[in-house]
Amino acid sequence: MKESYLQRPLILALAICLTGCFYVDPPPSEPYIVEGYRPSYGAQSMKAIELVAARELKNPGKIYKYKNFLLVCEITQGIHVFDNADVTSPKPVGFIQIVGNSDMAIKDDVLYADHMGNLVAITIDDFNSINAKGTLPLQNWPSGLPPPAGFHFECIDQSKGLVIGWKKVQITNPACYATN
Repeated sequence: MKESYLQRPLILALAICLTGCFYVDPPPSEPYIVEGYRPSYGAQSMKAIELVAARELKNPGKIYKYKNFLLVCEITQGIHVFDNADVTSPKPVGFIQIVGNSDMAIKDDVLYADHMGNLVAITIDDFNSINAKGTLPLQNWPSGLPPPAGFHFECIDQSKGLVIGWKKVQITNPACYATN
């Protein structure tokens, strides 16, 4: 088959047009700002689950009734325990420090709670003492509490300690993004 004199320029023009499809925008000269999360850091010792003195309820979450007790989740901090024998006047018993906690359930005197990306099983009796019995990793996040999925976040600086929480902020030119 004989090549026409118009085929070469047409192929060349087509090749030039197609290479234009791969143009990459240069980085923005102006900073861009997005809504994201900034990590809050704490000491490695905050990984411990322990029963401490009762404290003021500031950011309540899930509420659970167990025997004569009322348990109230303090989002990302732990669980408040109240003696609820007199429902008109619950009395504070203590606070179970479980950094990163947002949910809980109880079955057969075992409290199940999320803690630093893990599911922990804690034996409870009358809330005079607690004992962490086992841990099931929920995800691989060695830096503490993982960031909320689907958002940009300030990258972790492990020299500042363990991530114990996240605060919603405006971030300029974010470099990190949480996919799940």
